[in-house]
Amino acid sequence: MRSLGSPDDWRDLITSYVPDILALPRCMWQTMLPLAPDAREDPTTDEFCRRLRQSRDAAKLPLRIDTQLVELGDSSDTDQGRMDIVFSPLAPTEVVYYCLECKRPNVLKAGFTRSYATEYVIDDGMMRFITGQYASQVQHAGMLGYGLATY
Repeated sequence: MRSLGSPDDWRDLITSYVPDILALPRCMWQTMLPLAPDAREDPTTDEFCRRLRQSRDAAKLPLRIDTQLVELGDSSDTDQGRMDIVFSPLAPTEVVYYCLECKRPNVLKAGFTRSYATEYVIDDGMMRFITGQYASQVQHAGMLGYGLATY
């Protein structure tokens, strides 16, 4: 029985809302306090997701906003990884969504700033989209880099 349609019926919904999805983080980031040099990614993402959910613009979207979702693979030994922020319709499928992968490209350690940009592109971020580890059937996704406050 198909009461809400197949995943293919929902793909265009995400496509039609990509401009709104992209505008929402740009607008809501302004409500965040500046990040401390030792700010951690997961608590920052959780707080940012909370603010996205509370936005009036988010309330107008027919999408859920969740954090730390896992797209389950076909078998229990498939490591899919966790998706940081996910926009998804209330649909009978988990393969239709827009994912924002969040990263801290520059991290302060022992008084020095270290760039993780290469790792995030090659191993821990963009390549997960390209190889299909994240979003194997999804047409749109993005990366969000958290900057540090300067004092």
